[in-house]
Amino acid sequence: NKYDIFLSSIEENRAKTFSKKIKSKIKMGINLEGSFKEKQIRPDDLEKICVSIKQKFQDITIVIVSHPNRREKTKKMILKMDLEGVMLSYDTKNILDLAALINELDFIISPDTSIVHIASAFNKPIVSIHENNELSYTLWRPTSSISKTIFSQSKYGIVDYKVSEVIDHSCKIIKAIEEKI
Repeated sequence: NKYDIFLSSIEENRAKTFSKKIKSKIKMGINLEGSFKEKQIRPDDLEKICVSIKQKFQDITIVIVSHPNRREKTKKMILKMDLEGVMLSYDTKNILDLAALINELDFIISPDTSIVHIASAFNKPIVSIHENNELSYTLWRPTSSISKTIFSQSKYGIVDYKVSEVIDHSCKIIKAIEEKI
């Protein structure tokens, strides 16, 4: 029920260099996309999540994780939000580069995708967004000791999940992280 990921010093050093530049107390990651377009956090939902979290927690940086082929599109979304403390991750070259980045973050929000499993391998707190499919969830659920899954109404994709639930559960996890720091 647990995953292992082995990183080289190259990936670890790259992620640590990026992480050290972030001066806030908490570093949160948001992954925007899953394996197909119905498993994507829409730009308006991303903005609601970021605005709500930044209003409640000033000493947090939100790192947006993007597929290498969609970095420009993601950068435009971030610029449009115009929120201090929301930034694009560095350009991850491969899955191990991405895993090293996830290891440097304190908390992750993600659709059901490999990032949920990477975060679980490092036992990172996670809020996952999953389609309403019990078998899929049973097979692919997060295994982190602190996790919450928000289910969409749809059995195919996350097109109709409750953003307010993502925000509420994220805030609870962030408060718990703050108490430990």
